[in-house]
Formats: sequence, structure tokens, C-alpha cells
Amino acid sequence: MRDRPLSLFLMILSFAIFSLSGCVVHSDVSGVWKGTIQASGAGGKDKWQGPVELTLNQSGDVLTGTLVFTHPQGGRVQIPITSGIVSKDAVTFSGQNQFPMGSIEISFHGTVARTSLTGTADMTSRSVLIGPQASTASLNLTKQ
Repeated sequence: MRDRPLSLFLMILSFAIFSLSGCVVHSDVSGVWKGTIQASGAGGKDKWQGPVELTLNQSGDVLTGTLVFTHPQGGRVQIPITSGIVSKDAVTFSGQNQFPMGSIEISFHGTVARTSLTGTADMTSRSVLIGPQASTASLNLTKQ
């Protein structure tokens, strides 16, 4: 009889532990992020740097939003994010945009730590005049 309160407590504790074991805690990355993008083409050619703004909408671990950056020759580029995931501190997303004379695709992989989001993006631009061009960019962003 004396063991009954202890066994009841252990049963409740076990239930709580098993209930939470399937939960994955992920960061809240919703909001506006601003910073810089530094990119270079294949072999380190065509280096450039510019401002970048990332707006993320998070629902559970799914991300959508918009990435906007300024390219020195191309001007303002806006890419809708159609596929993204946040898992713990890892953030990945991709998107693409069509232009009259071409398109651009981006795939980002990074990490979030409080108000800082950093990572790399693989970008492929396709132009009717030039053809496909691949580049890699690093993004350093701060939550606003």
C-alpha cells in the first residue's frame, strides 16, 4: 500500500517522458532577416556582394517566404521560397523565379542561432543569351 503513491508518480513520469520523446524542438525563424550576400561563379570568378532580405513564414517545421537581393549588374532579384524546412537549428529552403529572358533557382542550407542565420546557397541562373551559370553564395543575416 505504501508503494502505491510512488508507483503512481513513476507511471505519470513515464507517460510524460514517452509523450515528449517524439517531439522535435525547432527554432522559430518567422520574420524578416537582413544582411549580406557574397557570391562567386565557378572557379571563384565573377565575385560580387550585395544586400539581402529574407522574409520567412513558418508553420510547424515548414517554411515559405521571399528572398530579395541586389545583384550589381542584374539589379533587384526576388525569389519566392516554395519549399523549406526548419529542424532544430538547421534551415533549408529553395525557390525559383522566371524572367522574360531567363530564370534563377536557389537552394539554401544554413543554421540559425538566436537572431543570426548563416549558410550557403547554390544558385543557377539561365539566360537566353548566356546560357546556364552556376554560382555559390554565402548569406549572413540578422533577424529584424
